[in-house]
Amino acid sequence: MTNALPWLVFGGLAVALGGGALLIAARNRKRRAAFAEYCLIRGFTFEDKRPNGERRYADAFESFNAGHRRTWGYTISGTKNQAPFTAFEYRWTTGGGKSSHTHSICGIVWEQDRDSIPKFALSPEGWFSRLGQVFGMQDIDFDESPEFSRMYRLKGPNEPLIRQLFTTEIRRFFEATPKQHVAGGGRFLFWFRNGVLPPPDELDEWIEQGDHVRRRFCKQ
Repeated sequence: MTNALPWLVFGGLAVALGGGALLIAARNRKRRAAFAEYCLIRGFTFEDKRPNGERRYADAFESFNAGHRRTWGYTISGTKNQAPFTAFEYRWTTGGGKSSHTHSICGIVWEQDRDSIPKFALSPEGWFSRLGQVFGMQDIDFDESPEFSRMYRLKGPNEPLIRQLFTTEIRRFFEATPKQHVAGGGRFLFWFRNGVLPPPDELDEWIEQGDHVRRRFCKQ
């Protein structure tokens, strides 16, 4: 019995791991089916994955150049308020071995006809970014908008053009809608957050929230 104990333990672990994998696979199939049905009803297009989809946007969005094992996953394409959009899930890994970490974001990208957006990244201000400023980390502040400057870190290579882009109207919008993540460059504008796409019953509201951001930058 003593000799059999390790095999029983090993067998139990194998069954547990196998059962967990089956549950995850079933959950993914259910989630995929729900997105596909949502897109069918809305007249959108659904894709399981878009291999190397990030490469097209790499010049405009820093995260698409980070790490390895880059995966562009579930994708929903359609039109909202006469503006074509692509909603997506994306993940990548940094580090290796026991020190590796997988990052996941979901977001929406819009494309304009003209290269009119200076490259920028806007993210919530935190203690790390405040500490970084002590050591020279870039943060474009506006003396006339102290609340915006307190709430957000804004960076990019062409500060004069970024200041022109972030008008008083845009800064006030972000003051009223905290914790936004936005990036852009050239023809592309991104709105994103950590995690995966919301479930279908929350997608309409989420896409509308993103479109509120788009309309501040992309005047039709």
